[in-house]
Parts: sequence; structure tokens; C-alpha cells
Amino acid sequence: MSRKNRIGNRGGAGKGMVCARLGREALMFGLLSWVVAGCTPPGIERAALGDIRPPIVRNARLENAREFVLEFDEPVQVRDGSFCAEPKNLVVSAESTDARVSVRFEPQPTPGEPVTLAGNVQDLSGNMTRVQVQFKGYNDRPAALVLSEVQTSKNTSKKTPHRDYAEFYVKKAGNLGGMFVQWASSTKMMKFDFPACEVKEGEVIVLHLAPEGIPEEKNEMGTDLGLSGGIDATPTGRDFWSDAGGLPDASGAISVYEREGEAPVDGLFYAENSKGGSLGASKILALVQELADAGLWRLDSPPVWEDAFLWKPSTTKPLLRASGAKYGAEAWSVGESGSQSPGLVAR
Repeated sequence: MSRKNRIGNRGGAGKGMVCARLGREALMFGLLSWVVAGCTPPGIERAALGDIRPPIVRNARLENAREFVLEFDEPVQVRDGSFCAEPKNLVVSAESTDARVSVRFEPQPTPGEPVTLAGNVQDLSGNMTRVQVQFKGYNDRPAALVLSEVQTSKNTSKKTPHRDYAEFYVKKAGNLGGMFVQWASSTKMMKFDFPACEVKEGEVIVLHLAPEGIPEEKNEMGTDLGLSGGIDATPTGRDFWSDAGGLPDASGAISVYEREGEAPVDGLFYAENSKGGSLGASKILALVQELADAGLWRLDSPPVWEDAFLWKPSTTKPLLRASGAKYGAEAWSVGESGSQSPGLVAR
């Protein structure tokens, strides 16, 4: 008889049952240990194993143009050189106060410039958390823009052709960096982010939304307003070009924002005069609801197409900002046929 069999026989059935019980008990302890290490409340965790849970980010935000703030669920500490940023020209320094970490930049990130911040913090027990956030450089001097003229469709006139565009009048000087425009049809949302660019009060900006893709279509970010060519480009307006998609020909919405995460500052909701009833799940609804929440457009509850500026769509007639009323459908009118004037001094 083999040694293995002799040992088995010697133990008998009783010892085998004891081993089985010990196996189950060991398994239970293993599961309990895993639960304590990974899922228990901090109080039980510290009592059983000490503090092994890393700090958790509760909030992350741009405090101002030179400072980013991270807030954790417990006091943390940072060491020299524990944070870095892209672009590489940004020098960062970080300091902690209780559960808050303040990261400062030198120089100030360019308004609207994409920034990636990465680093690590430790709690008072040495547990480490790595963080990485992306944001746009804070614009502390956004220009004040007013939507002044809209061409919603392609005009194929041989003499005076036009393409989709949105025109803006600069009410207050500032920088365009980080500002953006969104527009929507019933099924699609589109967006254009302005690059960093200083603009003066009284300037006119033309955002071209149906470019032909020719080399002459250039964004005018400097002082030369005659830099760009292409349909509807003029030396009197500052031209920008977007390939995100054209405006809806008959029914759509446009909104203007100074910063990500903030309410719009201007906008337009237009619809074909034959439309009626609820907007339903239209993509347009998201934009016009934001305009309504900001006090820039009146909406029924629930919103209906009749809340829009109603018009008979035309490829030859622009939508113009009317004098008098500041916001809402009352602030808009339909121009005469062939009256498009992108880039000219606001009417």
C-alpha cells in the first residue's frame, strides 16, 4: 500500500470532515479579508488594517486664469514636482491645505488653449492618488458678441453667391479664446470653438459654416482682415471657417457661449412657418431650453415650434437682428431678397 493510501486510511472519515470544515473556514476568512481591504467603511478599515484607501477627488475646477483647484474627501499633501502640465511651456506649482490642492500656472494658459494637468497626491497615511484633468485656458476677458445676421442655406446665384454663415457684432472688446457657438437641426448638434484672438468693439465677425475647402479660406486671428478669401469673405469683417456642418435651411437653433459649462449669452431659434406642435426629442430642444433658462428666449411648457421666429424659408433672404427688442423672436426679421451683407458694420 502506498504511503498516500496509508495516511488516508489512518486519518479516517472524521479527520477528512475536519479538513473540509477548515477549508471552508479558510475560504470564509479569505473573502472577509478581501471585503475589509476593498469595500469597508473607513472606520472599520482603519481598525482592522489601518488606512489603505487612497483619497478620492470630490471636485475639480478652474478657480481663475492661473489656478486650478482639486478637492478631496480627506486631507492630502503634495510634494515638490508632483504635478506637471501640457503644453510644456507651463510651469506649475502645487500646495495643499487640508483636503484642497491649489495648482498655479506660470505663465497664464492662453485663453481657450487645451491644457492637460497630471500629478499625484498622498493622504496622511501615504496612500497615493494619481489625477489627470483636461481643460481649456480660462478667458478672463471674453468679448461680448451679439448675433446680428444669419444665412441659413446655399444661394447659387452666379452674380452674388452665398453660403451658410452666422455674423456677430462685437459689443465689447476682449478675447475670443474659449468662446464657442453651437447650432442644431432636429437630428444633429454642431459646434465651433473660437481660437484665441483679440477683437475690438465695433468689429464684425463672420463664421462661415459651409466652406468649399479652398486654401484661401483662412481664419483671421491677427490684424489683417483681408487675409481670407472665398465666398462671403470680406476685408471689413473678421472671417472664421468651420467644417462642422451647415445651418438647417428652414428650422434650427444657434447659441453663443463665453465659456464651457456656462449659460449662453445670445441665440436664435427659427422655424418654418408651417411647423407646429411639440418639439419632442429634437436636438434643437437642448439649445432653445438653455436660451430660455438664460432669459434669452420665451418658451411654452412644453416647448412648441410656434415659440420660434417663424418665417418662410428662402435661399435669397437672410435673417436679420431687428432694432429695438434685445432678445427673443421679436428681435428678428427677414431681410429683403439679395440683402445679405456679411462683414459690414452692424445695421
